[in-house]
Amino acid sequence: MRNPGWAGAALIAVALAVTACGTGSGSSAGGAYGYGNQATQAAPTSPSSVSTVALKTETTRAGMVLANDHGLTLYYYSADKRGSGTSVCTGGCATAWPPLAAPVKAPAGVRLPGRLGVITRPNGVKQVTLNGYPLYFYTGDKAPGQAKGNGVGGSWHVIKIKAG
Repeated sequence: MRNPGWAGAALIAVALAVTACGTGSGSSAGGAYGYGNQATQAAPTSPSSVSTVALKTETTRAGMVLANDHGLTLYYYSADKRGSGTSVCTGGCATAWPPLAAPVKAPAGVRLPGRLGVITRPNGVKQVTLNGYPLYFYTGDKAPGQAKGNGVGGSWHVIKIKAG
C-alpha cells in the first residue's frame, strides 16, 4: 500500500525548488563571461561598519572558480540580464541563492573574466556583479570547494577562473 502523504510532500518539495531556483533558459557554464579584461576595480566601499570581503579562487569538481574569503563558491544566474542593474532572483530564490554583498576586493594576481561592479537590490542591499551579472552563493554549499549549485535548473553557473 502506498503512502499518499509522502508523494504529496515530494511534489511540494519539487515545486518549491523550481520556484526558488527558476528554470530560465541559460547559457553554458562560464559562457556569459568573456576573458577579455582583467578586473582591476573593486566594488565601491561603503560605511566603515561594513568589512570588505577579499575574493579568492577555490578548486572544485567544476574546476577553479571564484569564491568568497571563506572559500564558498560564487554563482551567476543566467536569467539575470547582463548589465540591467537588477537581479531577478528575489523572494524564495534569494533565500536559496543569497546575493554576494558589497564591498569586495578582487583577488590578487587573478585574472577575472570581467569587471566587478555593484547593483542595489530593492531592499537596499548592495550586490556585487561581475561582467554585469549579479553574484550569488548557494545555500546547498556548506564547505569550501563545494559547487553543488552548478547547473541547477540549467540556469545557475560557477564563475570559472583560468589559471595563470
